[in-house]
Amino acid sequence: MAVNPNLDPSGITDDPIVNQVIELIVKRHIQGMEKFGKTMEANERPINEWVDETIEELLDAIHYLTKTKTIFDKFKSDNKRLKSALEVFEKGSFVDDKNTEEKRD
Repeated sequence: MAVNPNLDPSGITDDPIVNQVIELIVKRHIQGMEKFGKTMEANERPINEWVDETIEELLDAIHYLTKTKTIFDKFKSDNKRLKSALEVFEKGSFVDDKNTEEKRD
């Protein structure tokens, strides 16, 4: 199945997220056609192969999400430590500035 080369997925709906998903689907379709040379409809694999393939893909997705979560958790932890350090620095800096001003008077 050919894809209209003039298709602009960014304007299909008013929702940019939905448009992004549509664009991903179209790109994936094109990749599949280049790799396998047939549409999903024409693919006559047995149902158990579809199920196995889906399980494998979902397991990969779980790995990717778990990795992403660890990166996000580390970022949150680092961000909290940075905020705490900044608060200590600012308190110390302002206290020193105030003491320096009092000593000048």
